[in-house]
Amino acid sequence: MTFSEKMRDMLTKGMAASQEMLSKAASQAKTWGEMGALKVEIVQLRSQAEKLTAHLGAETYAALVERKDPSVSVDDPEIRDILGRISDLDKLVAEKEAEFRKLGGKESDLEGAGPGA
Repeated sequence: MTFSEKMRDMLTKGMAASQEMLSKAASQAKTWGEMGALKVEIVQLRSQAEKLTAHLGAETYAALVERKDPSVSVDDPEIRDILGRISDLDKLVAEKEAEFRKLGGKESDLEGAGPGA
């Protein structure tokens, strides 16, 4: 094999290796982007749930203190609605967290991710 053939062979192998590395890097960057987007969604959903929890507390306070109701029940339409919305958000958070972990995210990456975390 001549020197030029050796150089051409080495360059061809080097380019193939570079293309493979670039492909892997692009794939990893896409995964990281998806994980980042999921983390933002999780933070937003947790924030919404926290606001609804505060609204639930305010509604409970209004019932017990302002309206002087003897008790608060899940049969109250306003309470039932708020609890349902919180439950829906909890399910969405769980789904997003499962997607995040499936992409390789760690539980510790979600700790401190937003309100209530």
